[in-house]
Amino acid sequence: MNEPVSAVIARLDEFFAGEKFTDAKAYLYESLHKYLSAGDVLSAISIYNEIMGFERQYGDQIAAVEAADAALTLLDTEDMANSRPAAMIALNAATVYKNAGLDEGAALLYDRAEALFGRYYPAGSKEFAGLFNNRASVYLTPGGYPKAEYYYTRALQILQRHGDVCDTAVTYFNLAGLYARWPGRESEAIPHAMLGARVLEIPEEQRTSYYYYTCRKCAAAAKELGALDAAKTLTERAEAYYAGH
Repeated sequence: MNEPVSAVIARLDEFFAGEKFTDAKAYLYESLHKYLSAGDVLSAISIYNEIMGFERQYGDQIAAVEAADAALTLLDTEDMANSRPAAMIALNAATVYKNAGLDEGAALLYDRAEALFGRYYPAGSKEFAGLFNNRASVYLTPGGYPKAEYYYTRALQILQRHGDVCDTAVTYFNLAGLYARWPGRESEAIPHAMLGARVLEIPEEQRTSYYYYTCRKCAAAAKELGALDAAKTLTERAEAYYAGH
């Protein structure tokens, strides 16, 4: 019997915490092969979901799209296209498509995801924050900025209500990036970046491996925006952690 997906995810977190990305990738594809060979479709779909995120983050957009298409095909083959798992798969596939420059396909998948989220998740749940944060990215072009702001703001409100430190910080930086490119709103970029950095000021005992990953991610955004003090603080905090792991 194959190990449960939760055990695979826990093992992946260990690889990521140690920055063993090559090992993480090999483990993901090995796990996928085992689930497919055993005919465990639900677990295979979950691993395709993880592969989407991994390949998207680490630069292989073709592999990410292939994983998205495989997951969507499995959902259709198993008559699960309108199921609860399909909601998150559609969201992550939409983000993969967007990153790969397939904007039309991304928009259709975001529509599909939002419809499914409305069916399976209560309004104001954290799942909607992920949807809105990602959907905003479709509108990061001239003419679309007001819609991007709308979705980022909705995501921020939900995350703040749930007390989600890391994703609240990321959303502030998303807004900062939006304002940096929005003519007439540029002056709002740095203040929002500083708000994001301030959210990450939490007691050390509350900091997880994902927290430090978020610090590194936000540090890069802060540097790009010109919030150099925040970038320096967040970088030093993250690197001190990774140096010891």
